[in-house]
Amino acid sequence: MTKRTRYLYSDTDRHGNQRQYFKPPGHKKVRLLSATGTKDAHVEYVRLLKMYLAGEDIGADRSINRGSCEWLLRQYQTSSTFKALAPNTQIQRKNFYLRFCKVYGTVPYKEVTPRDLAKVRDTLGPGAGRNFLNSISGAYDWACSEEVQIADSNPAKGVKRPKQKTLGYKKWSMDDVLQFKNHYPKGHNARKCLALLLFTAREISGVRELGRGDVRDGKIRGRRQKTWANATTPMLNILKEELGDDYNQLIWLQANHSGHYSAKSLSQRFTAWANDSGLEGLSSHGLRKSVATILADLGLSERTIMAVLAHTDPRQAQTYVQDANNRALAMEGMQRFEAEIAHLWNNDKDTA
Repeated sequence: MTKRTRYLYSDTDRHGNQRQYFKPPGHKKVRLLSATGTKDAHVEYVRLLKMYLAGEDIGADRSINRGSCEWLLRQYQTSSTFKALAPNTQIQRKNFYLRFCKVYGTVPYKEVTPRDLAKVRDTLGPGAGRNFLNSISGAYDWACSEEVQIADSNPAKGVKRPKQKTLGYKKWSMDDVLQFKNHYPKGHNARKCLALLLFTAREISGVRELGRGDVRDGKIRGRRQKTWANATTPMLNILKEELGDDYNQLIWLQANHSGHYSAKSLSQRFTAWANDSGLEGLSSHGLRKSVATILADLGLSERTIMAVLAHTDPRQAQTYVQDANNRALAMEGMQRFEAEIAHLWNNDKDTA
């Protein structure tokens, strides 16, 4: 006996056409828009089931035309592929989808062209343009996958990603670090935040909730929030000494009233601390770049830098290693240049 699919019912209309309905207890039936027995129908059923189990209104998007861009993007957002992304990435992509759907929401997703996506890209800055294309590409990759197969191609693959024209966040020098450190007394949140950023190599969002409970076997465990990559690093003695009596606290960076900072509030607070110490234009991310630069200058491998910074793309580490190699080669080149020309320069008599 074939087991009936949960909450899925079928009947035949007066013209002999078979129809399928999704009807969980206490809800009105919702007709599946896809043909019975197709992969599209299964995808639609799974989406409705997940909406029901999550307590969402299963009839909320019935006015959205099946096959439109908005329909595709909503399907993607209910998938396990989308939900496996880091929370911040999900929020970013949802915002891009809302913006995209204001213009292209009703357009059939199979008719979207690289030119359409390039038009949207050109309204954004370089970084936002890349992230927008990555967001759209992620949805189409899912739609083209063997498990889903509701799209045949990914129009975002043919769109050029804009290059970043700026140098990005300004890196801190050791003089900057010491100036910040000496401006605040030991135990001040500003100084503790500096030490946590510097000696864990994590982002501002990764240090805001760190505390004694995150330390196991001499290691600070955790994951990078942006990519969910492993971000485990050793509990350095210099950091433990800097934390002092606060080391045993549940949260090392406690806000005045709310227990702990949000990622945004701590980022803003750290920038203000930097400004107050005379270091305008410096940010927490610039400090993370400085850690990578120091590691590269020490001659450590790309894999080591990737592990420390919890990077998943080797190109990010390659940038720091290449910069360090260039600095070393420039020093060597100029020293050899000096050795070659110094005797000529020094032995030449001043005829003036």
